[in-house]
Amino acid sequence: MDTGDFSANLKLLCSTQASVSALCRQIGVNRQQFNKYLSGVAHPSPANMRKIAVHFGVRPAEFLLPATEFEAHPSVAGKLAGVRQLQPGRPSFESAFRGQTLTLRRYLGFYLSYFLTESWENSIICALVRLDEFDGMVRSRSLERSVDPEDGTIYLSKYDGRAATLGNRIFVMEYQTLARDALVETVLYPVGRGQLQYLRGTTFGITSRQRTPFTSPVVWRYLSETPPLMEAMRKVGRYDINSPKLDQRARSILMGSRA
Repeated sequence: MDTGDFSANLKLLCSTQASVSALCRQIGVNRQQFNKYLSGVAHPSPANMRKIAVHFGVRPAEFLLPATEFEAHPSVAGKLAGVRQLQPGRPSFESAFRGQTLTLRRYLGFYLSYFLTESWENSIICALVRLDEFDGMVRSRSLERSVDPEDGTIYLSKYDGRAATLGNRIFVMEYQTLARDALVETVLYPVGRGQLQYLRGTTFGITSRQRTPFTSPVVWRYLSETPPLMEAMRKVGRYDINSPKLDQRARSILMGSRA
C-alpha cells in the first residue's frame, strides 16, 4: 500500500466529517492509531480498513488509487458534492474552507481579538472570537460590543464565518449576522516561529458608527478551548489606546504595526 496516497485519500474523506474524534467513535478505531493513518506513519490492518471503507461507502481497493484519481472517482466525487465544483481546474469558493479541520486543529478555541477602530479616536476594540469544527469545516464566531463614550449608545455585532489556511496564512471570512450588512476578512499569522498564543495580521471591515470601510492591524490572543466565558465577556468592548486594562502585548503589536 502507498501510505502517501492512502493518507491523502483518507484526509480528503475526513474533510467531509464534523470531526475526526466523532469519526473515530463512529468507526470504532482508536484516535491515536487513526492519526497515524492520516500522517502516513502507518496503514490500517485489514479489519480496520474494512471499518473505514464501510463507513465511507468506498471500496478498500479504491483507497489505493493515486490521490488525483481517487478524488475524481465516482464513489468519492458524489460525497464531495457541494465541497467543490466538479469541473477540472475550476474549484468553487467553498472548497477553500473544506479539508481544513486537520491543519487548523491546533488553532481551535477562544480568542480575544484586538484592532484599532476609526469609530472613535485613539480607541481599540476587543472582540471575542471562537474557532471550532462544524460541518467538516472550521467555523469562526465573533462578538463585538462597544459603548459610545459620548452618548452611551451601544453597538453590538455578531459574525459567523469560516477559516482556512492558504499560503501559510490563516484567512477568516465572516458575515455580520445581526445587521446583515457587512462581510469582514481577516488574515493572520503567528507572532514568532511556532508561537500560537498571539496571532497578528490585518482585518478589513466596516466601522460601527459611520458604516465606512476601514483596514486595521489585528491581534488575536489565544485564551483556551474552554475559558471562563463570563470573565472573557467582561473584556469585550472599547478601550482607550493607553488603557492599563488592555493586554499590553497586544497593544504593543498593534502600535508597532501602525508605526
